[in-house]
Amino acid sequence: MRRRASSSGLVWAVPVVVVSLTAGGPAAALPAGGGGAAATEEIVRAVTAEQLEGHLRAFQEAADAHGGNRAAGTAGYRASVDYVVERLRAAGYDPRVQVFTVPDEHHDEHDDEEYGKDTAAGPRVTYNVLADTPTGDPGSTVLLGAHLDSVPESPGLNDNSSGAAGVLAVAEALAGTDTRNRVRFAWWGAEEVNLNGADHYVSDLRANDPGAFDDIALYLNLDMIGSPNYGRFVYDGDTSGGGWHDDSVEAPAGSEAIEVAFKGYFESVSMAVEEVPLDDGSDHLVFAGAGIPVGGLFTGDTGEKTRQQADRYGGEAGTDYDPCYHSACDDLDNVDLQVLEEMSDATAAVVLGFASSTIDDGAPLRPPDGWPRRSALEELRPVLTGFVALGVVAAVAVGVAVAVRRRARVRR
Repeated sequence: MRRRASSSGLVWAVPVVVVSLTAGGPAAALPAGGGGAAATEEIVRAVTAEQLEGHLRAFQEAADAHGGNRAAGTAGYRASVDYVVERLRAAGYDPRVQVFTVPDEHHDEHDDEEYGKDTAAGPRVTYNVLADTPTGDPGSTVLLGAHLDSVPESPGLNDNSSGAAGVLAVAEALAGTDTRNRVRFAWWGAEEVNLNGADHYVSDLRANDPGAFDDIALYLNLDMIGSPNYGRFVYDGDTSGGGWHDDSVEAPAGSEAIEVAFKGYFESVSMAVEEVPLDDGSDHLVFAGAGIPVGGLFTGDTGEKTRQQADRYGGEAGTDYDPCYHSACDDLDNVDLQVLEEMSDATAAVVLGFASSTIDDGAPLRPPDGWPRRSALEELRPVLTGFVALGVVAAVAVGVAVAVRRRARVRR
């Protein structure tokens, strides 16, 4: 994840969703359009911890074999690209590798030796990987992505092999499934260099294939979903908790439907989640800036876990969600497989839900057909807020009255 330079930690929004609708696990998942609950249960079951761990090990091996990192423009990154392409082909996809150049922020002589090269500094070639389901309406494309590169100082297993592994596991689980809408999977290069990969993709589409750009119905982003001292965070698509740090950009209409869909899944499996501002820096910002509804999941980086969050999720209060953020220790031991599977399961369910639902061209994006629009807690939020406000006013009024009476007694 590319952290905003002005950010000094995460500003969490409220409320926390802790709703116990069922006592079950993935079998209690919500209906997913035409596929129904059974289809949702099936795709969630198809995403396993063993599968995710296998992908993580491959990315770790890519870093180990090439100088300890997988930064854009390096041999370690190219090995990661090759692995994703190989797995996609094995699952029956026809992946595309999009080539672009990135500024030379990651240049060193070791990488030149690996490539057999430009010791001269200069722009470096790197890649995005894209793959589409063979079925589904291309005019309503559901796009799921994660960045594949690390920073030069790190193998990048949580940031962001975790998200890359999650997208790959969902792609494998969805392989061979007929859906109403096309699903596109993306692995972005150079996220750690000003979101270059996603920016190149969007800019290229808008310039050279505006129809294909208009076909993107929504974008879901996975960036750091296996943090060792994790929280479960859903991007704040309706900006109810503040939403954006940057007033110059707004959440595109429809982003709230993505938030509701993710919360609906987590409610169905009795897992607590919180909201996180949408403008925390990652690839979804590029799509939001282009007016595409965005959302996604996150488990935390440099922010410190609170005591309340430790009670809610476990882990250690007063410690960063990811103490190895952008460091050499962000290796395989730095990923919590349990939360990685939980977040990947949620993603699989939400992707299938949107892929199976009617997405009307020009109409506001809705949560997947058959999913709850809003939790009972969220429905009560305006009422509760009103009661709290009245309570504060009443308390202030009582305090003032008591103070006046006390002063009157003193004067007597």
